[in-house]
Amino acid sequence: MDWWLTDSEGIVAFWLLIFAVCNGLRGAYCWFRDKEERRVVESLLASELHPVRASFLLGGMAEAAETAVCMLVDDGVVKVSRTGELRPTHRGRKQTDRALRALAEAIRATPAGTTTELHEIPAEARFTPFRERVERDAPPVHPTASGKSQSLMLATSMLTTFAMGVHAGGAMAPTPFFPDAHRMSWLYVCMAAWVAQWAPACLWPSEKRRRWKALDTFCKDVTETARAALPDSTRQAIAHTKERPKPPPPPPRPARHHTHTDSGASCGAGIDTDSGSTCGGCGGCGGE
Repeated sequence: MDWWLTDSEGIVAFWLLIFAVCNGLRGAYCWFRDKEERRVVESLLASELHPVRASFLLGGMAEAAETAVCMLVDDGVVKVSRTGELRPTHRGRKQTDRALRALAEAIRATPAGTTTELHEIPAEARFTPFRERVERDAPPVHPTASGKSQSLMLATSMLTTFAMGVHAGGAMAPTPFFPDAHRMSWLYVCMAAWVAQWAPACLWPSEKRRRWKALDTFCKDVTETARAALPDSTRQAIAHTKERPKPPPPPPRPARHHTHTDSGASCGAGIDTDSGSTCGGCGGCGGE
């Protein structure tokens, strides 16, 4: 036990072991935490996932809306113009899926003379029933990592490095492998230990990293199969309105015109109030 607490190499090994234990405990926690989600993912891979829900898992509400519109166009419920505007047809196949039925009803409720664009579906209030239905029917799976594991392990690496330096100073231990070196060289040892811990800490998933690669591949195949029922030109027209158009720039402000008065033509400064003359002798009437 004394080797771990007083020997130079033992102090380094002790705190590196502490860091490894922290990684192992975090890994065990994540494994048990995601046990139910792994079961759900396995069941999804073995089932026929609806294209709208597959698109939602793949890219959120925007992708789900695009797939739903493609399916409604393929069913004849909605028609799309060359520029991507959506209009109801009041015909087509009856929708059995609740999310598609909610979207079809919202598009049919569009006021006469107006159209719907794809970017409005994830944002406009009139499409709230569709969005709520998609979120309610979506499988209970988090497609991206939380990001806490990476932050925790990076903080742990800094903490163990600092504790290693304090421990070495309290134990008055010489520099590892170089006992004759100055004690300030412990600073380089701590820096090297931090680099050695920083590298595995960065391997933990960040906040935006996808967690289930097999599920992503499966959802992409389901999504592409559903959209492939339409011609490429129609699909491109629908995707054309996926992004909200930028508002036009504000009109330029009109320039203000300032009237510059010639000081030589002004007579106000030369009025002689004592003489009673109204022209002030400016020359307009000869000063008479």
